[in-house]
Amino acid sequence: MATQHVTLMITSTFYDMFGEYYYFLKEVFPYLKEYCAKHDIILYYRDVAFSLLNDYTDKSIILDDFRSIDFDRTFFICFRGHKLGWKPDYKNVNGLTIDEYPELVKFVGNVSITELSIMHALIPFDKFEDNEFQDLKPVKHSMFYFRDSAFLDDLSKTQKMFYTNMGDDDNREVYDMEIAKAKDLVHEVKRQHDKQDKSDIKIRYYEGSWNRALDGHEIFLKYAEEYSRITGMNLECFIKTHEKNMCYDYNGCLDNFEYEGEPLKEIIISDIIDGLKAEFPENFKD
Repeated sequence: MATQHVTLMITSTFYDMFGEYYYFLKEVFPYLKEYCAKHDIILYYRDVAFSLLNDYTDKSIILDDFRSIDFDRTFFICFRGHKLGWKPDYKNVNGLTIDEYPELVKFVGNVSITELSIMHALIPFDKFEDNEFQDLKPVKHSMFYFRDSAFLDDLSKTQKMFYTNMGDDDNREVYDMEIAKAKDLVHEVKRQHDKQDKSDIKIRYYEGSWNRALDGHEIFLKYAEEYSRITGMNLECFIKTHEKNMCYDYNGCLDNFEYEGEPLKEIIISDIIDGLKAEFPENFKD
């Protein structure tokens, strides 16, 4: 039985998801890593948003995100809330990015970077590398976890600006509609893939409770510390960059995540183990 190496790629909008990210890294990943070791699988964790450790306005941000996904197109895990996310325009994209992914010219300025990552996972953009186009396949096992909105009633106005599109008054309805369309796209791609047996796509709707006893800034720092520990990355510059843009009302953070009355971690673990067994059957014969 050969030793396998697989990376869990995770992505979402940024400032509104550290509750889920920290939950995943503390409650899900350690269990899966130990479980995989028993089956001769070495498991890694990679945050697509942390693929670029310099200034988030760096013009290679899309390129780094896409390359992170292409690094291992086995698992793609996406948490999706109620915020559209940043829409990079052409001034945020360098020529190398368009050279490598020429189809991006149709979408830059019109689609958020989160949606671009989702699209590249499910219906990959053409990739031009080594003087030829690469035949990229959809990620083999994609998991989408869509967050319920009930918790928003417990947030302050300032906090809602970071968990919804409230801060974009002129475009709020448009952005909300774009999020709905983005979720519809995932459902449609799933239907198509299910018919064609192209890849495994799971969609779950979960709930989270607002815990005022938690400190949102502290959760961000804990996540960054844990991510740095397991990857060996130096996140000092990254942390300083993003601390300046985080919500300054740290009174609370999302917690107690559930799916249909069960702890969300149990569902995520089950989803990923199903994917591992399908991908590496030889490692689970015992």
